[in-house]
Amino acid sequence: MLPDWHELLAAFCGHIGDQSEDHPVTRWARALAELHLQRRGQPGDAGGIDELRAQLVAFIDEWVTSRALPRGAARAESLGAVVDAMAAAHVRAVHLLRTVENVSDEQVHAAWFLLAQMADGWTDRAAGVVGPRIRRSA
Repeated sequence: MLPDWHELLAAFCGHIGDQSEDHPVTRWARALAELHLQRRGQPGDAGGIDELRAQLVAFIDEWVTSRALPRGAARAESLGAVVDAMAAAHVRAVHLLRTVENVSDEQVHAAWFLLAQMADGWTDRAAGVVGPRIRRSA
């Protein structure tokens, strides 16, 4: 099963996703948030950071594809890209919340509202995408 939006947000915050036994998607979600944070602090190194993000997005997509229901069904949408966009939205929302100068309450609210919409969308997208494999007797 895919982690729910609560787990993704916890990973973006750095609360989970740093242990080898954590869900692979939460580990990659945490890494994506860290890369977005790094990119915010070092905008000149965007190329290398973006390459690493693309690799993590591909890892998520490969993991989902290998467990998709029905088995082998192609997905029109990249769930890795969704996790990456959520990580970016989270980093931006936290940045705006912590920035006192030249940031309005409306901007902060809009950033958190966007993240909430994305979290709600994750629930819809993730529902029924992966599940336990059913063994069929031969």
